Amino acid sequence: MTDPIPPQRPTPGDDWPTPHLPRGRTFPAQLQLAAELLERITAQGLPADRSLQRELTARRKMGRRDRERVRELTLFALRQRRVLDWLLDDNAPSMAARVAATLSLADALDPVLAEAAGLTPEATAILSRRRAEPFDSLPWTVRFNLAPAAADQWQARQPDAPESLARALDGRAAVDLHANPRHGERDALIKELAEADIDAKAIAGLPLGLRLERPGRLTRLPSFEAGGFEIQDAGSQWVVRTVEAQPGERVLDLCAGAGGKTLGLLDEARGQLHLTACDLHPERLDRLRTRAQRHGDTDLELRTVDATQPLPTDLTGFDRVLIDAPCSGSGTWRRHPELRWATIDWEALAETQSQLLEQGACATRPGGRLVYATCSLWPAENEAIVAAFLAQHPDWSTTRPLLDDLPDDAITADGWIRLRPDHHGCDGFFVACLQAPIAPSPNRSVA
Repeated sequence: MTDPIPPQRPTPGDDWPTPHLPRGRTFPAQLQLAAELLERITAQGLPADRSLQRELTARRKMGRRDRERVRELTLFALRQRRVLDWLLDDNAPSMAARVAATLSLADALDPVLAEAAGLTPEATAILSRRRAEPFDSLPWTVRFNLAPAAADQWQARQPDAPESLARALDGRAAVDLHANPRHGERDALIKELAEADIDAKAIAGLPLGLRLERPGRLTRLPSFEAGGFEIQDAGSQWVVRTVEAQPGERVLDLCAGAGGKTLGLLDEARGQLHLTACDLHPERLDRLRTRAQRHGDTDLELRTVDATQPLPTDLTGFDRVLIDAPCSGSGTWRRHPELRWATIDWEALAETQSQLLEQGACATRPGGRLVYATCSLWPAENEAIVAAFLAQHPDWSTTRPLLDDLPDDAITADGWIRLRPDHHGCDGFFVACLQAPIAPSPNRSVA
């Protein structure tokens, strides 16, 4: 799907976010469809990108621009919900009203659409009046589109250049790939993509990374079907690189999910790893098995394991352990705007993260490396978890990966890694590389 035509430039001093709608008129049916999709995504907690792809692809009678319009209206309303609610002066407006407010920011709301959205003349007048106010006069929690809990986390983080970070999280994520070096050289893949009218360029610092100039149809390409590449954000690729797995080592991916980082680990080591991938959910491992077979990796070990509990006795002595811990996903808001508004049990999540780190330590051999990573921006899921672990295990230490191309501003004073979309052009990630003591810890616990 190609990018929609960009909007007109805002007038001087007008910094309001603007949806990128294609040319042409929006019809009430499109407004209603966007509202229905918003209701479904929100009520069922569905990933917005997959839901929209499935729903819009199934509507074969819709034209390309109509699909683009509905997609943009839906995603914009998810990203900018606090702004839209402020415009409407309503803490809980209907999804149709939010879509109407989205159209107002594109100067595309007419009386017919306002009526279709259920806006009264009084509500439309409020919307118009508030739209005339300077965007920078809005409260920062509104401008940054933060739910109350996320605003608390933001305050705890106190990020540098907050406006820059907020704008980046509101934007669109690039499409990144990691090339399978066992399939061919990266330059050969760039050439193959170009022959399919897909322009890609190398990502600095990532020997296997590629970034597309614009979205394209990837999964139908012969190179994809042959395992030549995987779709993977640059931040995820940086996480894989911090593991620095060496050929011949035993490596454990403790929270493998569908296996993007698992395959990345294998590619970085040219497949020469004894790799075990675990996850709590067998259906995710089924997806990983399918991806691995396409990728050419048929001998990795897959285990369904609750890694918050003591691990089986054979899951010990690994040279490298990666914990891609479940988290709030705040670093992925560009791709998953629905996560902005998810209800999170922070206490339970922190307990899970701490238990995973504890069990990951039990699985690491003396002197081995344990990498704890999240796609979160919040200290409560990152620095706080690792600091508490190190306080309980003073014989463990933080180590900095030997990556010359890792951006210097991504390394904290404590030796941990923070990636953010506005500085590093990738999803937000936190990474801590921990070194196990040479002598085994006396409180190791396994089943």
